Amino acid sequence: MAVQRTPRTRPRSPRLRVLLAALTGAVLLAQPGLAAAGNPAPEAARPGGPAHAEPKPGDPGTTTFDVFSDIQGHIDDWDAVLTDAERAAPGSAATVINGDIVDRGYADEYAEVREVMDAHDRNQPLLTSFGNHEAYAPAWCDQQTLCQPSWPNGFVPEDLYGTYFDFAGTDKVYGERVVNGVPLIGIGPDELMWWEDPNLDDHVHIGSEQLEWFRDRVETHGRTGKPFFVFTHYPLSDTVTQSDGDAGRYHLMEEEIREILGDYPQAVLFSSHTHADIGRNWWASRVRVPGGHPDGFTAVDTGAVLNRQYIQVTTGPAGAVVRARDARGGSVINQLTVPKADRGVGRTTLTLDTPVEAAAPGRSVDVTATVARLGNGAIGGATIELDLPDGWATDADTTRSVGPVKPGQRERLTWTLRAPNAFADEAIGVVARDRAGREIARASRNVAVAAAPSGETRLSDLPLLAETNTHGPVERDRTNGGPAPADRGAITIDGTTYEHGIGMLAPASATFYSGGRCSRLTALAGLDDNIPQGSQRRPYPDGDAGDVVFVVQADGTEIYRSGVVRQGDPAVAVDAAIDGADTVRLIAEDADGTSTGDYADWGDATLTCAG
Repeated sequence: MAVQRTPRTRPRSPRLRVLLAALTGAVLLAQPGLAAAGNPAPEAARPGGPAHAEPKPGDPGTTTFDVFSDIQGHIDDWDAVLTDAERAAPGSAATVINGDIVDRGYADEYAEVREVMDAHDRNQPLLTSFGNHEAYAPAWCDQQTLCQPSWPNGFVPEDLYGTYFDFAGTDKVYGERVVNGVPLIGIGPDELMWWEDPNLDDHVHIGSEQLEWFRDRVETHGRTGKPFFVFTHYPLSDTVTQSDGDAGRYHLMEEEIREILGDYPQAVLFSSHTHADIGRNWWASRVRVPGGHPDGFTAVDTGAVLNRQYIQVTTGPAGAVVRARDARGGSVINQLTVPKADRGVGRTTLTLDTPVEAAAPGRSVDVTATVARLGNGAIGGATIELDLPDGWATDADTTRSVGPVKPGQRERLTWTLRAPNAFADEAIGVVARDRAGREIARASRNVAVAAAPSGETRLSDLPLLAETNTHGPVERDRTNGGPAPADRGAITIDGTTYEHGIGMLAPASATFYSGGRCSRLTALAGLDDNIPQGSQRRPYPDGDAGDVVFVVQADGTEIYRSGVVRQGDPAVAVDAAIDGADTVRLIAEDADGTSTGDYADWGDATLTCAG
């Protein structure tokens, strides 16, 4: 994507901070060159810092490979970085191009890239990733004429994948190259999601077959403890420069990717797409995953060829050094080390989670314990014990058997609990024990029981008891976007902006606790003015810009239903008598059986309750 985004400055809500902390866990560790957002990189990571005995290109017993990305038709820059790479590491063993190889996806563009490679004798093993620019030809009538309104201009996905496969020398968007024993693993979008779902843009779908293949390759290469390297064009959220804020989340299977990599501190994930300056502090970070290895894995931004920046990696018996290079000055502008992992005695990790923000008093809520095994040896014959505070109850056995759980695997146990009949915010615990009854892991989580609101209360200030949404979470005080939290702007209906409210993508729902103390729900509901069109500004099918029916339920009984509301219509005034109900549920129905354009907003959604 050619447009650089600046980080958001709006403070995140407490809920969003908790979600992101649980999802990303990006932290600064005492390792050269790894920095969390806003923190300066250690001195050793900068040119001129303390000397280290890191392997250099050409050292005996080492392998060096080059990582490029985001050429996007900048052929002169491509020639320049290849020239610099040859000077820095004339014995480079492999070439990786991590997406946006070309500008639009035409065969002639791939031929130009290949011609420059041939001129530099780049005939070593090649690994490539599929980026967003590989699929932009459908917005053009020909290579000189941009005609977005008539998208896709005769193209089908097979056309775009076919030209890419011809260049990459493969028939899949994922694969691996093992060069001198060094694993290079590439993953990519096996569906073009904006073709499948008009509400999505350049989002990456990785199907079950590819995920299982990826898990197998990571587990296989992870056994040795040596660094291994994974490539995908899009960054995971909040991992490297410009992967935060409104940049949102591109990988629809982001949690699965994090979980697969999270057990391996020697894993290095390279991402591109942002065109960020890799001389900055947040060019790389350590990313921890709940239940995974405490050191996490390494995420690295590759820079962009169009900025004449790229990456060189040299790996040897003790580990690897990742160097960020700037071809304009022929220099290293950042570097980090990735040591070989200690694969000694294994250990067990345990986490506890719940899918809701709070439980209604006396109602049911699920909690899930996740057991993982790191390092060597399997878990066998273990038990997991659930420890409930006073007032909490379950009909299930609180002690369950688990295993065998092999290294790199996870087993999940779910209990359905009944919450106390009054407000509480206490820790529920789980303990893992071995055959001898010795504790091997412990975890806890505070699960809140909602309190009844009082007075005039905005729904966006209350915890969610339950939610469903077509893409990503139901949003507070902003309209819905894609799969990431807080990835769109303010609620705007028919030219009016609302500072507060609830955003959804129909079909969707959100349930709140009213505690029998409230009499009315009011809102101004409508479709958001700003419906995403994606990076290609493609039109919606048949001009469909969304149509939604707004519904309110009190304790499961429907008490309000609007007519069909379309984009551009004035907001409808919702005024529903909830008559002392314990719960209120907002529902957005897709009126025509499709979610296309159905970005439903509940502006100024408010409960009127007893003081």
